[in-house]
Amino acid sequence: MLVRQLSLKRGVTVGAANIADNNEIQEALTRLGLPHPKNVIVLIGGAGGIGFLDKFPMRKAVGIVAQLAEETGSVVVDGGTQAGIMTEIGRQRKRNNFSFPLVGVVFDSLIMKEDPASILDPNHTLFFLIPGEDWGDESGWISKIATAIASGMKSITVLINGGNISRQDVEYSLMENRPTFVMRGTGRMADEITLTGNIHPVDIFRKSEEIIATLRTKLV
Repeated sequence: MLVRQLSLKRGVTVGAANIADNNEIQEALTRLGLPHPKNVIVLIGGAGGIGFLDKFPMRKAVGIVAQLAEETGSVVVDGGTQAGIMTEIGRQRKRNNFSFPLVGVVFDSLIMKEDPASILDPNHTLFFLIPGEDWGDESGWISKIATAIASGMKSITVLINGGNISRQDVEYSLMENRPTFVMRGTGRMADEITLTGNIHPVDIFRKSEEIIATLRTKLV
């Protein structure tokens, strides 16, 4: 395992841990200084391909996740790149001066090929760099890292918009017995995925405080 500092946009420097297997997750959390166990929100969904009409409900949904994380002292875990919901959660965290930890999980070969400053969202607070060669390789790791951070505390997954990889993300969360909330009305996968078992629909056009109350039922 390698723990290092990454230089991102606007002169931001953040800690990152390269890990090779599950056994290194707990040590990485300690060396990165992330307090745990803590409640966790796994944020999955749209990176690219978010339609113009979906952007407003997407931003509302991400804002709800950010507010919920701040109010409950939860850690948010996502894909960590400069795209879609990941950029938006970082932007809203910064804009509102929120303090919740925001953890990005990215496959390491992407960082080897590109300058981290051109790939990673600078408003995230730390990163896990995991084995992988292509988009979607991070899905299982996001779920495992979230479970390690929670370590017996509560955790939920929230799907906002999303493409084909999002279905895989949902499956990994369900394998961890993590309640998954689907933000209906944010477009694409969130509006199409079949509702079964531990998948709970939430209408994004409800009042924000009502949605937060719904999400809290499984988080606290």
